[in-house]
Amino acid sequence: MINRIFLIVILFALSFSNILLSQDISFKVTGISGIAFIEKTDINKSLRAFRGSEVHNEYRLRTISNTQVELTLSRRGDKIGEIIVPQNTIILVNPPISKDDNTISLSLLEGYISVNIIKDIGASIEIHTANTSSIVKGTEFEVAFAENGSSIVILKEGNVDVVTDNDETILNPREAYINTIDNNYKVVNQNSDSDPIVFLNRGEEDSREDFLYTIENLMTAMENIPYSDNDNFISFTSMEMEENEKKIKELELKQQRMTAANEGYYNTIIKLINLNSDKKNEMTSYARKSLSIYMANQRAITKMNNTVYRTREKFDRIKRKFDERMNASAYDNNQ
Repeated sequence: MINRIFLIVILFALSFSNILLSQDISFKVTGISGIAFIEKTDINKSLRAFRGSEVHNEYRLRTISNTQVELTLSRRGDKIGEIIVPQNTIILVNPPISKDDNTISLSLLEGYISVNIIKDIGASIEIHTANTSSIVKGTEFEVAFAENGSSIVILKEGNVDVVTDNDETILNPREAYINTIDNNYKVVNQNSDSDPIVFLNRGEEDSREDFLYTIENLMTAMENIPYSDNDNFISFTSMEMEENEKKIKELELKQQRMTAANEGYYNTIIKLINLNSDKKNEMTSYARKSLSIYMANQRAITKMNNTVYRTREKFDRIKRKFDERMNASAYDNNQ
């Protein structure tokens, strides 16, 4: 009986530590040159970023021209990595998906970032764009999201698991993963063309060569952001915990890419509209239509968030009971 109580106490302590972990992650500005802003768009809040500022869940960090920000990523006060945010970049800090979630998640909505994560930190780091999810546990890599809707992941050291709606690829050092707005991907050896600045400049040239086509293409991509109740339903009829965990993780990654896609594509459309404000009548119709699509997607994403949360909570309850039975059975067999 005492051993059973001791086992329950251990399980509770592990659960509680996961909750603390999700609450004690911080993104602090430890270096800045130029001007950057910390924003929360749903309440139209924007504050100037300074050394010592923190970027909290559901807030964005936006840099303007000739700016670079160094973010130090810490857990319970201990540094676990750093992120360099160059000029003309927007990142979003994603909130935990569930109360026990200890994943550190960012969405890249514009520009590029350089990420250096200390190995063996015991937590997963995810960087999402509209069409890629990069998952690491300790490595050095760069991610860029271009104006034409394409993404690139450039690995310097370690390995990165790149996940999309259609496939999963383990990237090796000196390789780069490129995915287009149409989800046509390729893995290439790194070269001058895979440099993130070159990649962004070419995406900008491609985007602005025919900006009306780009806007329409981005709106089509927004309309095609996948969402289906049937696709998102997961049945836990099997006791294969690893398989069920994998299915839920795929659902969670898809949710994050949906958010990055809606925010990233819409941000680019508004940027292109503002750059061509002299064509006011034509741009007004695009602004109205893109806003309508954005708001519809936001409702769908909220529904998706609720589905993911309920699914994760249900699975975690089943898994805890399963682990308790397995531990109790192992204890009884040892008596």
